[in-house]
Amino acid sequence: MLKKSVLIPAALLYTFALATLSLVNLNNITEGSPKNSDKAFHFLAYCLLALVWYIVFKYGYKWSQIKALCSAGLFSISFGVLIEYLQGNFTETRQFDVLDIAANSAGVIIMLLILAIKKKTEHK
Repeated sequence: MLKKSVLIPAALLYTFALATLSLVNLNNITEGSPKNSDKAFHFLAYCLLALVWYIVFKYGYKWSQIKALCSAGLFSISFGVLIEYLQGNFTETRQFDVLDIAANSAGVIIMLLILAIKKKTEHK
């Protein structure tokens, strides 16, 4: 059984790690990478963010499927927009990028669709 006392700290830890990686200077790590190659990372990172928070809401708080999906989606997309705002306004080495928001949001939406479809096929 998944316990709220484990799920919430795990979700907060992942969220904090993602925020940290999004706000620190990674120029020396990403040097020589193809242009826009970071979009795959954004997509996958936000797929996982949506999944982690969906699990917290669905199994930790025992919310309904639709409430857990909507809450995880709203939280994850809002978090992505907030991080981009912070990059554009409070860091010197990162910048606001609408394409990052698009990649983040696409990752969230795809994960939520997978979860919704998976749940529907389990009931057949």
